[in-house]
Amino acid sequence: MKWIKDRMITYQLEKALKNKKKTEVAFPTNPRRVAILASNKEEFLESKEMLRKIWGFNIRIIGGYFSEENTDAEAICPIYFSIWGLPTDYFNEFMEEKLDFILVPTLHLSPYLRYLLLANNSRFKMGFHSGENSPLLDFMIKKEGDNLKPNLEKLMAYFKKIKETC
Repeated sequence: MKWIKDRMITYQLEKALKNKKKTEVAFPTNPRRVAILASNKEEFLESKEMLRKIWGFNIRIIGGYFSEENTDAEAICPIYFSIWGLPTDYFNEFMEEKLDFILVPTLHLSPYLRYLLLANNSRFKMGFHSGENSPLLDFMIKKEGDNLKPNLEKLMAYFKKIKETC
């Protein structure tokens, strides 16, 4: 069953990428609602901590990380997708909320997270440059080294500089 679901999400992702509409990128000036899509729990928590350090509790953070099993409330699992590879009602909040931006702190997202990223109507998506992420993100920098914290600090520093000039 899992094999079929994995195939279907890949099919849905490819279909969505082909039908992707050009949208105008809107740089968020005063972010209040942010999502994080990470490939594991450590990346998610470190990214969340970084955003809290910058904006404190004045910002609402949603999203999660990919996990094969439903381990906690922030885990995004294949069980939350239909057999056809489409997100279930579990993702209504994520899909419908008007987010100021989505942060992707990883180079390699699972097809499930890539589909959620593509399907969300957020007008600004940022993260690290990779072949997978290029068609999905609006603002990317090159990730240097394996340590996430300095790379996130660098990404957020560039984000602040651009925000100040806009």
